[in-house]
Amino acid sequence: MASKLSDEEIRACFTALDTDGDGVITREDLAFGIRALGKIPSQEQIKKLFEEIGTTSLINYEVFKKGNEKPFPTPFSAEKGMKATFQELDANNDGTIQESELRQMLLTLGFPMSHKEVDTLMQDVEVDNAGRIRYDRFIDLVINGSPVGEGLL
Repeated sequence: MASKLSDEEIRACFTALDTDGDGVITREDLAFGIRALGKIPSQEQIKKLFEEIGTTSLINYEVFKKGNEKPFPTPFSAEKGMKATFQELDANNDGTIQESELRQMLLTLGFPMSHKEVDTLMQDVEVDNAGRIRYDRFIDLVINGSPVGEGLL
């Protein structure tokens, strides 16, 4: 479970997003900042947050901080759900799924990715000769930015 962010960390993120230094950022920057600070809200959760903050398109630091205090899921909390989903698709229980199935999932489920986004992500995914990927390595790639064990030797 992720530790609570300090006010300094939240402020540093806000300052980085406030590129013109006027003390406000856009709604899109708010969503990006929440994700940059380690949470992974769904599009529906972001939409609800926007409804809560009102119709203004500019966000000050206090609103940014309140948005970051919402209990959005973290990558670690999402890991269990990802593993369960992959295990359902793993017909022979060998820890792998077809690359084509993964691509289809990424393009259509949850917050669908574009073909370009999927292609970019899949560049780092190891596919065996049978066209299968190990889903534990894929989850590690998504959560940690690289498969577990990579770069340790």
